Amino acid sequence: MSEKKRNFLIHGSILAMAGILVRIIGMLYRIPLVNIIGSEGNGIYSAAYNVYNIMLVLSAYGLPMAVSKLVSARFAQKQYKNAAQIFRCALTTAICTGGVAALILFFGAGFIEGVFYKGVSGIAIPLRILAPTIFIVAILGVMRGFYQGQENMIPTAVSQLAEQIVNAAVSIIAGYILVNTFKDSANASAYGAAGGTLGTAVGALTALVFLVILYLIYRPTFIKKIKHDKRSKKKSDADVYKLIAATMIPIILDRHFIR
Repeated sequence: MSEKKRNFLIHGSILAMAGILVRIIGMLYRIPLVNIIGSEGNGIYSAAYNVYNIMLVLSAYGLPMAVSKLVSARFAQKQYKNAAQIFRCALTTAICTGGVAALILFFGAGFIEGVFYKGVSGIAIPLRILAPTIFIVAILGVMRGFYQGQENMIPTAVSQLAEQIVNAAVSIIAGYILVNTFKDSANASAYGAAGGTLGTAVGALTALVFLVILYLIYRPTFIKKIKHDKRSKKKSDADVYKLIAATMIPIILDRHFIR
């Protein structure tokens, strides 16, 4: 077995193990969270998450895989300038799509509650907490795709574990604090659900900060590769945006609409 294949298997195994640990932590922390926020709070939490997931799919779902695929192809051909351009354009795409989705969810939370969840009072509260999370996760996905495109799964694995651990801790603590702070409010359950969704936001932000720091450490090495790159072919940003969209959209359709 070649060194490249061996490294890929090792990194893939690390990512798979991290995924299993993330799922285990996710199942375990939900038990005390549900006990804290109650069945009504859990219902609001689940409803808010359904809306969040839909917005996330529409705004940023296919980006990590698209970036990974496109960056991998450029690194394999040692076209580092093209890889950097894809990374930059993907970040711009994430900022725009994630930002728009976050604004729609934040300012449209009341409308969503009134029209689609008439029987679920207070869902707008956790939705507004989840809104900036869409923006964070969109950028986070591009960062993870950038590393995965270089066949380095460790940053993704570590960031996923850090994200879930922080998510679990903040969800439980914030849920407890908010439930007790607003226990006399008519929307006490909604505030408890908001505490749970706050964990999602803080966890994603923690993972993003970790990957940004890692990129700042790696950046001088990447810049050297770009400077010595003689193989890249010049492309306009418009062409790159089209390429990202052409790679991203089929992934979204295949995973969520065709099957």
